[in-house]
Amino acid sequence: MRGDLTAEVWLEVSGVHLEGVVWDGTAGRLRFVDIPRGRVFDADPGTAEAGWFILPAPVTAVHPTTDPATLLIADGEGMALTSGGVLTERLASPLAGRPEIRMNDGNVDPAGRYLAGSMAYAITPGAGALYRLDTDRSLHTLLTGVTIGNGLDWSPDGTFCYFVDSTTRRVDVFDYDVPSGALTGRRTFADTSELPGIPDGLTVDADGGVWVAFWGGSRVVRYDPGGRLDLTILLPVTQVTSCAFGGPGLDQLFITTSTEELTPGQLRDQPAAGAVFRAEPGRRGRPSNRFVI
Repeated sequence: MRGDLTAEVWLEVSGVHLEGVVWDGTAGRLRFVDIPRGRVFDADPGTAEAGWFILPAPVTAVHPTTDPATLLIADGEGMALTSGGVLTERLASPLAGRPEIRMNDGNVDPAGRYLAGSMAYAITPGAGALYRLDTDRSLHTLLTGVTIGNGLDWSPDGTFCYFVDSTTRRVDVFDYDVPSGALTGRRTFADTSELPGIPDGLTVDADGGVWVAFWGGSRVVRYDPGGRLDLTILLPVTQVTSCAFGGPGLDQLFITTSTEELTPGQLRDQPAAGAVFRAEPGRRGRPSNRFVI
């Protein structure tokens, strides 16, 4: 196996399915979740010490808000606020009464809205959607017919929104209108069908490069702003789920991984599965957007 860079284990937390890594610049902490356990983590990039609290599972994503004491989460029902380790306010419940489906990945747009996708546990084709939660708490369905609503992020100027529906094996791009939150002009940004695995979470760096984690593919790939494969980071585990730049200089790439769908033999061969990895790829990220409350 060859690649441009490798990543090393940074933090062992015995994760089942770690996801949704994001840098909280105000707190100076790295945040991520363990979906089936409902664990919401925060970690110090300097000491690699982590704490966590537990919410009703699943918890699929976590993001900072404009209140430093409050976080936004996506879960089995929709979106909610949490503070002090407990749910404090339910913001939207598009999946209430639908135990066969849950929220998945999400991100905050440049205006402080929240976009997040959903998926069926059975990976039922087209059973999911992409939602937008506005700062006035109104919920809007942006896309239907989604199978695994996954990675989301924006270009540095906010005019493009990148989105992954994993089973398509593509990264798509939309024109994005920041004032209204409208998505238009969906098209293929990168066809990943020739790479191992399927695209999962993603992040956009300060130069407009799109970094994509590959579930089943043992890698994170950077595409340049034109959609050309630019750099590969290889990992010694297969189930790579999400990535984000963090640290005081936003120059470290943190990568979450999973043990889900691994056989006992694969688990023996991948002792670092379920850990958080770190690489220094020579690029910088951007400060994460905060949901406006």
